[in-house]
Parts: sequence; C-alpha cells; structure tokens
Amino acid sequence: MRLLRHLTTAPSAPPTPSRPGGGNAARPLSERETQVVRAIAHGRTNLEIGAEMFISLSTVKGHVAAIQAKLGLRNRVEIAAWAWENQVVRR
Repeated sequence: MRLLRHLTTAPSAPPTPSRPGGGNAARPLSERETQVVRAIAHGRTNLEIGAEMFISLSTVKGHVAAIQAKLGLRNRVEIAAWAWENQVVRR
C-alpha cells in the first residue's frame, strides 16, 4: 500500500516506457494485457480480474505470465509499479 501511495503522490514524469528487466520492446502488450496491467495496478486479484473481464482464472494467469515475460518483471508489485511509472493508469 505504501508503494502505491508513494507512486501516486510522486511528481509525474513524461511517459517513458522503461523495461526494467530488459523486456523485449519489440513485443508490445496486447489490449487485453494492458487491461490486466491496469487492474493489477488498481489492486485487483486474479479472480476479480477474471470476473470483470469475463475470462477464466487460467486465462488471467496466462496474461500475467505474458506481461511478466514481455516487460521483464518478476511479480505483481513490479507490474503495478511499472504501470504507475509509465502512466498506463491515471490517478
């Protein structure tokens, strides 16, 4: 929670799609993956994301795994931080 509070109160910088783990810039996120990133950044669980997007839990997990691979991130916290830092979500 502190991380999200810090990210939402930090001065906004121009969007720079950084890829912290050396993710592949040639593989942009799909629209569905971007929706999942936004939901994760807002603190939704996989079950909540599935219910909101009308997809199965395993599909949500597949999207999360693809996001992690494309962006070179290790977990949901890093996905959320990346989303806020790159202005994928707005305050």
